[in-house]
Amino acid sequence: MTSACKAIIFDLDNCLCDARAVGEDLFQPAFDAIRRANRGDVPEERLRQAFDECWYTSYDLVAKRYRFSEAMFQAGFEVFRTLEVQGPLQGYADLPVLRQLAGDKYLVTSGFQRLQESKVQALGIREWFTRVVIDAVDVPPPRGKKAIFGDILRESGHAPGEILVVGDNPLSELAAGRELGMQTVQTVRPGVTAAAADFHISRLDELPPILAGDR
Repeated sequence: MTSACKAIIFDLDNCLCDARAVGEDLFQPAFDAIRRANRGDVPEERLRQAFDECWYTSYDLVAKRYRFSEAMFQAGFEVFRTLEVQGPLQGYADLPVLRQLAGDKYLVTSGFQRLQESKVQALGIREWFTRVVIDAVDVPPPRGKKAIFGDILRESGHAPGEILVVGDNPLSELAAGRELGMQTVQTVRPGVTAAAADFHISRLDELPPILAGDR
């Protein structure tokens, strides 16, 4: 059993909204630009794996992990920074549960500024949160989620154990939360592999017992 939580920090992609809900065609121009800039630096099979990972991980981390050349990285970067969602966006079916959760709610998402801003706007969820923070890879210097979570910790006045971090990525928000002593919940949505976290859920309506300290 855990102590009751007074604030929640949410991730966006593959937590509140399937990253692919924007339509897979949206990223294609960036992928095409990267492929054109590839001069045998990354084999085609590895390149396809990198593109798939772009739906789950920040572009700069993918480029580093798959050893993109500088030309490849810049080619993708210049396209990604121009992309945005046009029209409404459909989040996961349980998204309205957010409005019923007590306590302060923060949304912290990493990615390209224009794209992430357009997702929040298209989902119509900005007013549901105490604050929305985008750790933008194209607005230097990116701070990282640990630093942003630290700001929230100080601003809220809550103890680390009174803050719940909810997200899918064990190398990003979940790692940052653990390092700061916060409680962590992994949203194991379709396509997400279960990893280290204090709790695992598949739907947001599983959160209330955790928030109340009943699990």
